[in-house]
Amino acid sequence: MSKFLFSFSIALFFFFKAGAQPPGYKNFKLEKDNRPIKINVLYKNKQGYLLAGTDEGLYKFDGEKYTRINFSNPEYHDTVTAIFADNKEKYWIGFKNGRIANLENNRLIYFDPEEGTPKKKITAFLQDKENNIWFSTNGEGIYILTARRFFLFNAADGLKDENVSTLMLAENGDVLAGTDGGIYICHFNNGKKYASVIGPREGLPDYIVTSIIKAGKNSYWIGLEEKGFCLYDHTTKKITVPVVANSWKPGQVNAMLFAQNLLWIATKDSGLYKYNPAAAKMDKASVVNADNNINCLAEDNQGNIWMASLNYGMIRTPGESIKLMDIPSHPVFEHIHVVLCDKVGNTWLNNEWNDLIRIEQKNGLLSEKKMRLNGLNEKTDITSLYQDNYGNIWVGTMGKGIFILDPVTFKYRQFDDNGRFKNAGILSVSGNKDQIFVSSLQGSLMIEPGPGNKDINNQFRVTYYDNKSTGTNYIYSIFEDSKGRLWFATDGLGLTKLELNRFTYYNNKEQVKDDRIYSITEDNNGNIWFSTASAGIYKFDGKTFTNYSLNEGLSNLKISVLKKDKAGNIVIVNKKGLDILNPVTGNISYLSSSQGISMINAEDIGAVTTDTSGNIMVSTMTGILTFASPLNTIQKPTVLIESVQLFLKDLDANAPTTFDHDENNFTFNYTGLYYTEPDKVYYKYKLDGLDSSWVVTTDRSKNFPKLEPGNYTFHIQASLNKNFRNADEATYSFVIKQAFYKTWWFYLVCVLLLGGIFYWYIKRRELNLKNIERRRQETIQFQFEVLRNQVNPHFLFNSFNTLISTIEEEPRIAVEYATELSDFFRNIVTQRDKDTISLKEEIAMLRSYSFLQQKRYGNSLQVNIELTQEQKLENKIPPLTLQLLMENAIKHNAVSKETILTITVTIQEGFLEIKNNINVKISKAEGAGMGLQNIISRYNLLTNKTVKVMNDGKYFTVLLPLLK
Repeated sequence: MSKFLFSFSIALFFFFKAGAQPPGYKNFKLEKDNRPIKINVLYKNKQGYLLAGTDEGLYKFDGEKYTRINFSNPEYHDTVTAIFADNKEKYWIGFKNGRIANLENNRLIYFDPEEGTPKKKITAFLQDKENNIWFSTNGEGIYILTARRFFLFNAADGLKDENVSTLMLAENGDVLAGTDGGIYICHFNNGKKYASVIGPREGLPDYIVTSIIKAGKNSYWIGLEEKGFCLYDHTTKKITVPVVANSWKPGQVNAMLFAQNLLWIATKDSGLYKYNPAAAKMDKASVVNADNNINCLAEDNQGNIWMASLNYGMIRTPGESIKLMDIPSHPVFEHIHVVLCDKVGNTWLNNEWNDLIRIEQKNGLLSEKKMRLNGLNEKTDITSLYQDNYGNIWVGTMGKGIFILDPVTFKYRQFDDNGRFKNAGILSVSGNKDQIFVSSLQGSLMIEPGPGNKDINNQFRVTYYDNKSTGTNYIYSIFEDSKGRLWFATDGLGLTKLELNRFTYYNNKEQVKDDRIYSITEDNNGNIWFSTASAGIYKFDGKTFTNYSLNEGLSNLKISVLKKDKAGNIVIVNKKGLDILNPVTGNISYLSSSQGISMINAEDIGAVTTDTSGNIMVSTMTGILTFASPLNTIQKPTVLIESVQLFLKDLDANAPTTFDHDENNFTFNYTGLYYTEPDKVYYKYKLDGLDSSWVVTTDRSKNFPKLEPGNYTFHIQASLNKNFRNADEATYSFVIKQAFYKTWWFYLVCVLLLGGIFYWYIKRRELNLKNIERRRQETIQFQFEVLRNQVNPHFLFNSFNTLISTIEEEPRIAVEYATELSDFFRNIVTQRDKDTISLKEEIAMLRSYSFLQQKRYGNSLQVNIELTQEQKLENKIPPLTLQLLMENAIKHNAVSKETILTITVTIQEGFLEIKNNINVKISKAEGAGMGLQNIISRYNLLTNKTVKVMNDGKYFTVLLPLLK
């Protein structure tokens, strides 16, 4: 019953395994209204984004989501068939209907030249060495856009077939056009066009060319509709057809990509193929969740291969960088503790019964051979496998020492050349061209095979190292560096070095926190790296130990093995997966469960090895994993600021970065491009001018509201862990201006203005005081003049004579006259200190004065006052002004029955008009003219209107401005 359950569990395990997705594979569907959107073309731009041209327009893909790039009019959604960026990063997007658009500020804008655009499908773009833009069509040939005009390259120019599917720029400047009639070599110079063809007559297997990509120096892979693919040498014009393409059956080649030293071929009917030019070998790529019709291919910055199919959108595969070995016998993988790839590419491993298995691959078929070493059973673990320079396999066991196996004859013997190791617990076996190193619980050996040791039965030369030399007998592993020095990983005594027969011990706890060392390797710069039981790993440059732990990005501290891969990375094997450390930059990338990597069986050092190509092989719970670090790839996130928004509105990338004080709400949208594991990216940001420290987050957007005026720089970094020591950084600097009323110049203007106002006020006050003083002086002068005129002897004499004669003749009238004279002088005294009085009051004084004068002159003096009561009340006048003018009129004119003097007072257009006729005296009265000048001066102090004096020989007129 137990055997049945065990067998059933194994079968069930492999049933699920068979349907599982291979490591690193993942698909990203693109749908609209639950309907798949067809992807026609993939393009990786300079920033590292993947652009997808689809039947529903252009999309940008960041590893997690698609973002549609709209036209300036979002209602447009043409079918995209070609994408290209020229050397100025100007994007050209071609459509099925023949139209073309440019990508500007994350918006598509139609390209509308005067000559118009094609009416047929745009299939490809190209920029030649003169920076002309070429674009091919399916039915109209090729168009060439120069700096000045359009040129059409068609049948008239030698391009006999105008159905052009692809373009490629040759190293000598020729343009290779793949058409339905072969490869056309196109030349364009100063407007002259001509073409020649490479077709079946020249060795091309097929007329219809679907794809052209670069293969090497002036050589190109050619994809064909029916005959697969071939190699074209543009220097010799030679066509080479690979053997695997001689009987091509997969159907039409849609696209090709050269990556990971393989030619990837996307077909219309049979899915994806990979061709190894070095081995002249082709296999069908294992692709899960994909249609057989693969439209297009691309490679991201991490070396992943991307393809597109109708129903499954974009599909990511690590290609040859991560793969699981198929083992025909299907052992229980958790019991595989040793792996070895021998010199001819066979894989050796153990199974759950500790049988030794050799897996051989020939002509694409796997076969295996199994054997049991005498004395071993399921309780006797095989701990290590090593192949020496003569091809013999060394098998280390726990408790049964070492066995030597001839892999050709499968004969073996137990190694007993050193009696101490006959039943030793072997922990690892390693070596170099001339030596074999064995580490165990009982010390360590250095074995030196000679030419006779190709025969496993011959004795070996052995050197034994015990605790008197290495410091302890418990040795986990031995490593020989590039300088021939031996390094011993000990249990409890740290690191021991043997150089020139001298041992050096590195076990200072202040330098290395854990003295239990498991595995040792060396980087390309000669630094020694070793793993510890609990303190992570260390780098030793000969002087200094540098620790890498969780804070530096390690995913786990239980590290079993360190290996240097062919790219020079330090591969750190732990239970969770593989950490790949770049020893130059310190950046760490990961292979883990999120990429389909199951738990590692790496408690034994022997569970990790390298294959003949230098790739890392490691035992996992689902099989033997092979990892090849992609060369020339970026194994860390590339951080990009996708957009900057002001009040949630996107800013133009070319817009000025100086903003007004109320433009102060900024949002930064950013991403760390890492297509292998985009959900593992951490971000760290800081806004200089606001933040004093960095903030770590997984958010991809940050808003800063209500920023104060100042200079700011936004910093964003991205990392696969929280160690940002060598992380990429993007920045955006901007300035928020102070409100004008908070600027120094505004304060200066205000100070100057206030100072000016204060200065003006002081000066104005001084002027007013001077005017007041002058007015007072002139008023006094005026009053003095009036009084002097009124109390002069002639006036008094005339007034008293009139009073005396009236008393004698008419006493009643005399009393009235005396009363009026008294009132007149009383009014003079009352009104003289005022600046202005009402016109009514002034007219009353004028009537008193005229009454006194008319008693003297009788009807010879006539005064006409033509004013309304309202006018008298609304207007004002300096006191005694009219009296003085009347006095001047009497003084300077003859007054008699024959020369009647008429004085008229009226209002004319804002002026008080005082007008008298001119009766010239025989003897003119002398005067200083001070009375009229005083009136003018007083008005200058009271108003900016001037007093007007006019004399036309008949009338003397004075116009006084009315005061309110």
